[in-house]
Order: sequence, then structure tokens, then C-alpha cells
Amino acid sequence: MIASNIIEKCVVKMKIVIVITDYGSFNNFLAELAINLSSENEIHVICSDVNIINIINKFDYTQYNLVFHKVHIPRTTSVLKLIKSSFEISKIIKEVNPKLVCAHFTTGIFPSILFRVRSIEYWGVFHGLGMNSTKGLRKIMFFIVEIFSLMRLDRRFLINNKDFKLVSNIFIRNTFKYNSCGVGCDINKFDKDKFNESDIHNLKKKLNIDDKFVITYTGRFVKFKGFDLVYRSFINLANEFPHKFILLLIGGRDSIHSTGLSEQEETDLLINSNIINIGFTSEVEKYLALSDVFLFPSKKEGLPVCIIEALAMGLPVITLDERGNSDVVKDGFNGYLIESISKIHDTNVIYLKLKHLYENPNVLDLLSKNSLINRKKYSRTLFIDEQLKLVKNFKKGLKNESE
Repeated sequence: MIASNIIEKCVVKMKIVIVITDYGSFNNFLAELAINLSSENEIHVICSDVNIINIINKFDYTQYNLVFHKVHIPRTTSVLKLIKSSFEISKIIKEVNPKLVCAHFTTGIFPSILFRVRSIEYWGVFHGLGMNSTKGLRKIMFFIVEIFSLMRLDRRFLINNKDFKLVSNIFIRNTFKYNSCGVGCDINKFDKDKFNESDIHNLKKKLNIDDKFVITYTGRFVKFKGFDLVYRSFINLANEFPHKFILLLIGGRDSIHSTGLSEQEETDLLINSNIINIGFTSEVEKYLALSDVFLFPSKKEGLPVCIIEALAMGLPVITLDERGNSDVVKDGFNGYLIESISKIHDTNVIYLKLKHLYENPNVLDLLSKNSLINRKKYSRTLFIDEQLKLVKNFKKGLKNESE
């Protein structure tokens, strides 16, 4: 009986290692999950100390059963750099000796699995496969890295339909797609009903945009997220309708990725009075509350949290008809999906869609109402509950094996 109690206690306080590329992504996407897991487990987080998404900490992590290990994990497919980080990750995993390692993103999964430690379970969560969204040499590189990783994982998790279809056709067993909308969002926070007309009026007045039609973009200012399309379509719109539109930017630049803008466009971005750069903020919801349309024409997403947040706030979304985006945006229902053909084509179609919504407030209102129909499905609680159940079942299996 005593031996049985000791075994049960060890299983309950199981060690779990979470690997994610950078601290900012952990804080933004996985903080709630880690906090929930820490109530019955010892959680170790391996990540770089970079804040790609630079917002204040969601929690005081020192109050929880969490240990952080800082390792430089490159956000590129540079094999040599990834090999170096994999040695460091492997060393930490051996020292911690967890029962489970759960790695996120290709750049977190590959260095975790390269020198995997025997007798430890490894799960990989792909937030968007590189081989399913790139072309040419990069596609070949991602294919090699991701197939290698998929082969060595004990369980594989995908967050969108296109990636799941690809992987499940190759690896039939132990490949899963989350039932949740990716990692979801905090629908209690992203709730437009929390903002009355006076709140919105005061914030608009503070920004000096009282009578403007507000188009909002959230994310890094990078080409593969369509930032260049956002800028150019807005400029076309602003030229036709002077002083009627505001482009609200929430986010910032990325040191390793281009915005896709010319030098002249970069200058205009800084001085254009119709473009307001809020920067990274933990209060995204209040800016979405005063917005009319959410514009995010990204070509390379897993299942974008920013789109989920916008829909949860009742905002119509204009995006490209790409994987992840099309999992949650339905063309003509809660936004518009644009088939990407060329930069000129895409810019022009985005401009026309924005113009259409501006000139037809009844259509804008209908799309906005439709955005809220599936609101409960956007909750991050669904993602957390699903993860807790998976870990609980895994622990139960370990307990049965030890008896």
C-alpha cells in the first residue's frame, strides 16, 4: 500500500517540459496552459529570452510551479544553429528528466527531437507547417526538417485542416487535430460588450479619430503576413477618400524579416497622419472595440490568434484564402477570403472590399453580427481543457504501467 501511494504521488507531480521558440510567444500563447498544468505538475519551460510579441507578463510566474530555462532557439531553418540549440535543450531535458516533452512550432520541435532522450515521451505541436506554406528551396528545407521531426515524435498535433490532412495521410497513427480553434483567445477579455459607446468615443477622441472609418492590423510588420498589402491597399483607399480612413497598426517590426515596403513607403509609414502605430500592447481588445474592419492578408499562418480575437470582438475580417485563415473566416459571411494571385491583384481586391464595406454599412453590420455567432468556439479554455485531458490520460497510462 505504501509503495502504491508513493507511485501515485510521483505520477501526480509529473515533470513536463514545454519547448517554444521565444519567451514572448510563450507569454502570449501558452501562459494559461502552463499555469493550469502547474497545479498538479512541475513545469519546465525552455525558450529563448527574446520577446517577439513584446507585451507585459500575463502572470507573476514566480507564484507558480514553473521553472524557466533560457536557450537561444533560432527562428530560422539554419541547421547548424538549430543543432547547437538542440545540444543545450537535450542537456536540460536530461537534467530535468521529465516524463513528457511538448514542443511547439517547427523551430522548437526540431531541436527538441534531434537528440531525443530515450524513455521520454515527445509531443510536437505544429502551429503551421513550413513545407505546406513555402516554395522553392525553403520548401525543400522545411520538408526535410519537418518530416524528420514528425518521424521521431510520439504524438503529432496540428491546428488547421490543411496541415492535418497532409500529415495524417503520411502518419496515420498518433496524429491529431485540435478540436479547439488553435490556441484560441480569452473571450472574456475580447468582448465588445465590455465597451460602451462612451468608452469608444473617449478612446477615439484621444486618438483624434472621432469620425473616421478604422481599419486595424495586428501582428508583426512582415511581408509574409501581408503587411505590404495592408499598407498599399490603405493608401489607395485614402487617396480616393481623403481624411475618411484610419489605419491602426498594433504590433511592430521583426529584426529578421522584411516589411516588403520600399524605402519611400517606409518613410511615409512613419509620417502619414492617417496611420497610427500603437505598437505591441496587452490591451489589443480596446483598439479592436473602436475598429470597423480587421485586415490581415497573411499567406503563412497556422490558425491566426489575431483573427480569432477580431472575430470574438465582432469585427469582419478581410484575409487571404490560405490555410488557417479559411478555417475560421467564411467568405461573405463573417468577412472576405481573397484568392492570392499577385501583389497588384491582391492589393486591388483588398481595396475594393474595404471600399464596399465603407459604402455599405448594412453589409458591414451583417458581417459583424455573423462574426459573433460562433464566438464560444474561439475560447482558449477549449484549448486548455483539451490539453489537460490529454496530459491526464497520459499520466493515467503511466500509472497503469507502474502498477
